[in-house]
Amino acid sequence: MPDLWTAPAGTPADLTVLPLLPIPAGAHVEQLIWHGDPAGAGTAPLRLVSFDGGPSGRVVTLRLLRGERLVADLRVRHGAPRDESPHRLLRTDLAPGVSCTRAFTVTAGQTTDHVPDAEPVLSTPALIACLEDTAADALRPHFAPATASLGTWIGVRHTGPARIGEQFLVTAVIADIRGRRYLFDVHATVDGRRIGDGQVAQTLIGH
Repeated sequence: MPDLWTAPAGTPADLTVLPLLPIPAGAHVEQLIWHGDPAGAGTAPLRLVSFDGGPSGRVVTLRLLRGERLVADLRVRHGAPRDESPHRLLRTDLAPGVSCTRAFTVTAGQTTDHVPDAEPVLSTPALIACLEDTAADALRPHFAPATASLGTWIGVRHTGPARIGEQFLVTAVIADIRGRRYLFDVHATVDGRRIGDGQVAQTLIGH
C-alpha cells in the first residue's frame, strides 16, 4: 500500500480484512465515524483511500468506501495514543455510558424559513447548539472549580423537521474518553421520531 503520510488524496490503499485496517506502524486510529454500509451499493468491494492530510503532517483522514459510496471516515494520528492519565478537571470520574437528556421547545428564533411556501422548521445550527449543550450538561455537574468545556468537534445529521412549539428531546451519551476530550453519541427526537443524530466532542479547559 502507499505511504499514507506522503500519498496524495484519493490514493487507494489495500484493505483485506475490515477489522485489521492497514494503519502504519507507529500510528493509531484517533477517531472512527461510521456512516453505515450504504443501501443499494451491492457487493462492490470495500476500499480505503487517503482523503486529506493535516498541516502538521501527523494526521491523515482516511475514507472507507463501498464502490463510490461512503461507509466510514477514520482519523489516523502518527505517534502513540494520548495519555489517559487523570486530568483533575472533574470532581468525579466519568466513564462511557454516562448520559444526559434534555427537553427543548422550538421557538421562532430557532427556525429557518428559506424554503418558499414551506412551514418554518428547526434550523440545523439550532439543533447542533442543543446537541452540544446537552453534551456539556453531562459534564457540568462534575466540573472541578474553574473548569469549563468547549465544543471541539461536530459530526451530525439533520434528518427530520421540528416545528414551532414542538418539544424535542436530546440525549447525549459518553462514547469515548481521551484525556480531556469527551466524545458523545447524540440524538434528538420529536414524539419518538428521530430528527437528528451523530457525534459531538467536548474538551475540558481550566481557567
